[in-house]
Amino acid sequence: MNRTLRLGLALISLLCLVPVAQAADPVTISSLQAYPEAYKMKVVQVTGMVSGYQMQHFIGSNSKLEKCIQNFLIDDGSGMIEASYAALCKMGPVMLKDGDQVTVEGHFLGTLDVRLVTKR
Repeated sequence: MNRTLRLGLALISLLCLVPVAQAADPVTISSLQAYPEAYKMKVVQVTGMVSGYQMQHFIGSNSKLEKCIQNFLIDDGSGMIEASYAALCKMGPVMLKDGDQVTVEGHFLGTLDVRLVTKR
C-alpha cells in the first residue's frame, strides 16, 4: 500500500473518532415550559432579554482556577427561564448585565446550563 493511501486511511479513521458537535434547536421558552420532557438534556437555543443578573466568583479547590458563574433570567416574550453560565474568568467569558439582548445555547435541565452566549 503506498504511503499516501495509508495516510489517507489513517486520517479517515481519526475523523471517525472525533465527536460530532451537537446542533442547538431554536425554541421558545413557552415550548420548554410546556414540554419539558421533550427537551430534557437536549441542547437548545433561546433568544431574549437578561434580567435578575447575579455574578459569583470562586476558586476551584483542586485546580485553583477562578470561575465566574453568571446566573440570570431570560425573557423571550413567551416566558421566562433561569439560566447559568459558568466559565473561567481569565478566559474572557461574555459578561452580561440586566437589559442585554442575548442568544444562548445550552442543555435544558429545567433551567438552561449555558455553554455559549452571544450578545446582540
